[in-house]
Amino acid sequence: MRMKKLIVLAAVAIATVACSRTFDTAPAKDQAVGFGSWTNTLTRARTIGGTAFDSGDFFFVYGYTSGAQTPFDGTKVSYDGTDWTYSPLRFWDRNNDNYHFYAISPSESTAAATDLVASHDVTDGTMTTVSLTLSGKNNDILVADSVQVIKAHYGEVVNLNFRHAGALLDVKVRKGAALGDNGVLKITAVTLENINKTGTLAVTGYNAPDHATAPKKAILSWTSSATGSYVPADGVNEVTTISAATPITTTGDQFLFNNLVVMPQTFAASQQRVKISYTITTGTGADEQTNTFTDKTYDLVLFDKTDYDSSLGTDPDAQNTNPRVTGWLDGVHYTYVLTIDAEAIVFSASMESWATDDGYYYLIN
Repeated sequence: MRMKKLIVLAAVAIATVACSRTFDTAPAKDQAVGFGSWTNTLTRARTIGGTAFDSGDFFFVYGYTSGAQTPFDGTKVSYDGTDWTYSPLRFWDRNNDNYHFYAISPSESTAAATDLVASHDVTDGTMTTVSLTLSGKNNDILVADSVQVIKAHYGEVVNLNFRHAGALLDVKVRKGAALGDNGVLKITAVTLENINKTGTLAVTGYNAPDHATAPKKAILSWTSSATGSYVPADGVNEVTTISAATPITTTGDQFLFNNLVVMPQTFAASQQRVKISYTITTGTGADEQTNTFTDKTYDLVLFDKTDYDSSLGTDPDAQNTNPRVTGWLDGVHYTYVLTIDAEAIVFSASMESWATDDGYYYLIN
């Protein structure tokens, strides 16, 4: 199994200000709220599992000042393809020495922060979501690094860097070297079983930065309340329905699941697993032979980080060794490759030599 990290490029900028009623007597124009982003101007909602904000995206921002004010408490900030906007506007209050900002962004249409966040503390950015069920193509939740803005930077755009709270998963299948061109491999069914699928996400704190005003990465924790299964159509990029009537013929690295958003979790023996059915057909015409393999299950905890090595043969114990991937982490894109090989039944023959014995004699007179 090979694993690769998802490159997180998601970023968003927000120039935020306090709602205090005390203002400078002659405030400069740059003290008004301004918005910007590091994303390109696009015209569609963001791709689930993607790395850029698009028109129609939004996040909920929380802001706390050194003066114990809360100018932002779940304020919805929306992107129209050019600007990030919210209402009513707030303005920087220079009676405060600094501001702290936190934010979370759902991928589904949500009217208010309370539709996503069940509880929160605006003073430290900790929060817990409502119960979520990850369908595989929804709930690509993003959580921003916390940002502290000191007085010297009031009026500047506040850039919030968002990270994916879920894990992203691809599952592929290929023919092994021994099978090679000797047979046709068709996948007739595949399911991911007993996956932690429903639960809550908590932001329990933020990592210490390199210096006082550096952004802090959110510390995330998922708590599962129910497991479930996924089929290929659950991926963001849906794979054509796989069945005995409409199998997938494997010609190379074939997607079984493509961009499936899943809950980060630790694997347990005989729990999270992939179940697969397939056929191997050899010969043609009257000599054609189809071997059927139904509901073969493999624990995800047994997948390792080393690709298939044909020199080791088809013994799974020789192929699947440590180090293994023991779970999924937030913000990581995992690729699993199932290599299906086959050992042909072959025959050999030998013939025993004639046994010899001493001669026997009889005299006919």
